[in-house]
Formats: sequence, C-alpha cells, structure tokens
Amino acid sequence: MNYKLHSNGWTVIVDDFDLKQATQTDINQIAKLIAHNTCVVFKKQNLTVTDELNILNMFKNPEPLHKPTDEYFKDFAADVEQDPEGVLCRVTAELRNGAVGLAAMTGELIWHCNHTHRQDRRPIIWLYGVRGTKGSRTSWNNTILAYSALDQETKNKLAGLKCIYTGGSTLSEDREDPSIIEEEWTPPLVHVNIANKTGMYFSPLQMDRFVGMTKEESASIIDPLFKHVTQEQFLYHHDWEDGDLVLSEQWLGIHKRWPFEDMATRLLHRAAVDFPDQDYT
Repeated sequence: MNYKLHSNGWTVIVDDFDLKQATQTDINQIAKLIAHNTCVVFKKQNLTVTDELNILNMFKNPEPLHKPTDEYFKDFAADVEQDPEGVLCRVTAELRNGAVGLAAMTGELIWHCNHTHRQDRRPIIWLYGVRGTKGSRTSWNNTILAYSALDQETKNKLAGLKCIYTGGSTLSEDREDPSIIEEEWTPPLVHVNIANKTGMYFSPLQMDRFVGMTKEESASIIDPLFKHVTQEQFLYHHDWEDGDLVLSEQWLGIHKRWPFEDMATRLLHRAAVDFPDQDYT
C-alpha cells in the first residue's frame, strides 16, 4: 500500500488502494499510520455495508450502536439486516420512517471527539462518504503538533491537569448545561497515545472544567488553548467526494463539520473501533 502526505505534512492520503483487498497486515499498517499521524484518508473507495463491516472487524472491538429503543436503532443504523449490531450508523438528514439520522442539522457540528465522558471509548472514528457528499467539508486537528509547539512554561502549566468531560450535545457551545457530567473518570489533559505520541486529549466544548478548578478558572486555560490547537497550521480540511473514507484518532485530535445545506441528500456511514493488538512504536 502506497501513501503520501498532505501538504500540511502530517495527514496521510491513500489514493490507489482498494480497501476491499486489505489483509490484516494492511489494516495493521493503517492502524500505525492513524496512531502516528492522527488522520488517514482513502480516496476512490466503493464499499458496500458488508465490505465496511469486514474491514472494521479487522480492527478491534467495533462499537455497537447504543439503542435505547428499537425505533432509535432502526432510524440510526446504516442497515438493520446486514448489520444487526448497528456498528455502522448513518449520518444524514435523509428520512427513514419519518426520522433523520445522526447529526442531521445543516449548521456547523462544532469541534468534538467520540464519547469524551466514557472511559471505554473507541479511539478510531470511521467516516465513509456514501453519496451526496460533494460540497461538504470536515476539518481535523492534530494536538501532537499543537502540544509540541507550546513553550515549556505552558507545558509545565498543563502538566497534571485532569479533565471533567460531559456527555452533552456537540451542537451548542454552551458548557453550562451538559446532559451528563462524569466525575469518576478524569483523564489527564496531556495524553500519550498507543504509539507513544504526546499530545492533548482536549475537546474543550465537551468539557465541564478541570479537576480542582471552577469553571471560570478552567476557562482561563481552556479558551486560549482552544485558539492555539485550532490554528491553521494544525488543521486538515477535507472537502468530501463520494467514496472518500477518513479514519481519525480520537485521543489526540478533534474534528468539526462545516455548515452544509444539502444534508437531506448527503449520507455518511460512521463507526468507532479500537486499535488492533500490535507494536505501535
């Protein structure tokens, strides 16, 4: 499998490999690239739901769709019959039985990452552009680079900080009204991932505060740090085309979707998986 780096120097682009032909060795290589580079993009894929599931199962622990009711499951699952566990969910405003899918609004889906408040979260997010994607854009950041660019005084200030994350909506920038506040799991802000890369587990708009600090004290750190990690030099902007697949690491990066008016005809499949067991150094 051949790949190149985007002009930003860190995002991996693969434009001549058919994932339907991937072996476990290929998947392990892809997983290493995700761990080291945070974002891997595959172009020109033509995947069925069965193809997607076969590939996802070569990673580790695909996350089944949370389904509080059968109706919720039917609305959000990409394909109820082929994917009975609901590993793939549909990201769209297209109606099914009168209901939209995940993240159906046409406005911005603000900076976020997967299940910030859950210790059992899966660190890799799979987004596959099925149809109607052209004209839409998603951006990712890289906190490995953002952390490295900080001066030592700031790094010392951040060392030891632990985060209290929420399960609140990513549709609003209001940190005052989270739907869930998890205070039993308080992950460190400065995080070393599976590839021994140091960055920040930092999703500020899903954060309530730092342990031992008030919201106001925390905001004095969160707000300038957010501006720092979303500087252009740490970003990758993906302008979607049908058949694109983006795999991103959710420990050391966050992402956002820009406004898009045609969400009713845009369909992405989303899944969350873990890194397969191997040496990542």
